[in-house]
Amino acid sequence: MDKIYMFSTGNNRGGDILKSKYDNYYYWENIIKKSKGINPFANDPITEKSVFFHGVIINCNGGSYERWLHFPDNEALLGFLNYIFMSMAFFSFLSNETEVFMQGDLDEMLDIMTDSEKCSQKNLIPEMREFSSQIRELWNYKGENCFEELKKFMVDYNERWNKDLVLFSYIDVFRSPFELGKYMVETYEKSKEADISMLEDQLGVSKGDWLQICSTVYENEFMKRKFTEIVNNRIKDMLFLFWGR
Repeated sequence: MDKIYMFSTGNNRGGDILKSKYDNYYYWENIIKKSKGINPFANDPITEKSVFFHGVIINCNGGSYERWLHFPDNEALLGFLNYIFMSMAFFSFLSNETEVFMQGDLDEMLDIMTDSEKCSQKNLIPEMREFSSQIRELWNYKGENCFEELKKFMVDYNERWNKDLVLFSYIDVFRSPFELGKYMVETYEKSKEADISMLEDQLGVSKGDWLQICSTVYENEFMKRKFTEIVNNRIKDMLFLFWGR
């Protein structure tokens, strides 16, 4: 699922009442074309408004997706979830296609799949519409309230789509580099399939140095560059850790 193809149907419903530039299908269509769907904000500087994301998708066709990403603010992350990640996850669950072809926003995609002969899991669409409605509601929140509501949404999303490894999706969001770094360390330390030395090999630094980097990103430009380089280039997938749950 490394390739994402987005096509406008001309009936974009997202952003009808524009609350943010990120609440618009055409914005994300352009972003994905420029970044080739890999890391849309990789070149944006990390600031104290930045938020961080870890997302996983696995479908019954053997496709998988995992990304560690940072976003300039809560609204950018919300837009990515709304217009890219959830559409990609739900399309991959509903379709037998090995590549992701998304037409319109999430609701439009669900409309199209409802009428499609290629849709193999139409029974899931009502639940997916509920999640689409929930995430649309989050555009009514701002600042820290938005992030807190995102965390609540994340819990509901993971409880539903984290049940098995046939149709599996998982999301986590982090408010700071240190929160992300601590999560990674704790995940490896608790895993039966891995240990902290595997993470240290990936990162190229010790556990202590990694946490030190994460805790000084905002105060030290060198640490900020180091953290960004590691997140963008060194963190490999953690998919194997989910099999031990």
